[in-house]
Amino acid sequence: MLSIIVAVHNQLGHNQLFLEGIQRYTTGPHEVIVIDNHSTDGSAEFFEANGCRVIRNDRNLCYPESMNLGSDLASGEFLCHINNDLYVAPNWNGFLIEAMERYRLDAASPLGLEMMPTASLTDWMQGRWAAIGQGRLSSGKGIDQLRTMIQAMYGDWERYCREAHRAFAGTMFEGIVGSCVMIRRSTYDALGGLDERIQSADWDLYYTLRKREQVVGDMKRCMVVGASFVHHFIRATMKSKREPFACTHERLTIDRKWTQAEQTELWCKPEEFASSSAGLRFARRVVKPVKKLVQELDRATAWRRLWISPDRVVDQYRRQFEQAAIQLPGGVPS
Repeated sequence: MLSIIVAVHNQLGHNQLFLEGIQRYTTGPHEVIVIDNHSTDGSAEFFEANGCRVIRNDRNLCYPESMNLGSDLASGEFLCHINNDLYVAPNWNGFLIEAMERYRLDAASPLGLEMMPTASLTDWMQGRWAAIGQGRLSSGKGIDQLRTMIQAMYGDWERYCREAHRAFAGTMFEGIVGSCVMIRRSTYDALGGLDERIQSADWDLYYTLRKREQVVGDMKRCMVVGASFVHHFIRATMKSKREPFACTHERLTIDRKWTQAEQTELWCKPEEFASSSAGLRFARRVVKPVKKLVQELDRATAWRRLWISPDRVVDQYRRQFEQAAIQLPGGVPS
């Protein structure tokens, strides 16, 4: 069985859309465990009315502490630590579990805006989302407004998901999409849960598994599975007016726990830590500001996409996927 664990603090619209997707597209036996961190907008009541197990806290706990609390109560063989500002694709969980079983993975993530199979496709989709949705505060929007943003981004959601699956079902690569991480219960227990001191829990988990793979050899690094996809509204929680975290435990940045040398060795994209690279300096100082300007100009007219035929939107993705597929090496690890 799968245990889906989500932490929430208000954001009723996101919570409604999240559960709508989970109920519509999750396959097989599963439970939804909600860690409600002092919501005041009816979110806890909404989840309870829809059959979820809700753990009500009278304070706002941090993410890793919330995930550990939910995981300790879970009964599934697989645990999924997931954000509430997600919308999942059909059979998202089935594709992940199938890959984990076939390739004996300890943890896996689906494709998402944060990490697509190629860097160019990731940039293209992030740019599109920056123009359509990310720049627009989503945390206070209702479910209908959030559905409209999905429509503007993807045209026809289910047809988009079929195209993404057709293009990338045979693809798997190193990485992690922190908004949705599936981990075996046995692996979670062997690690002793998430390190609650580290708010960047996804990076910390990736480094921990990768280090364990190197040193002990009894676990495998996290992989991104091309057969599955989730949409992440991105930073909806960060942009909301939330209560300060009430945790009293020590907090460390990822850089205090892991040295730059360790991160360069362990992360799936070591070039990201080559801070002295002239190319990266140029990208930060010139390319990134130009891209942001283009996105801001595009955002002014982005909502015109609402009136574009969903077929045309999906066709645009199909062309992008075909270009990306040409760049990919064939097959997945044996």
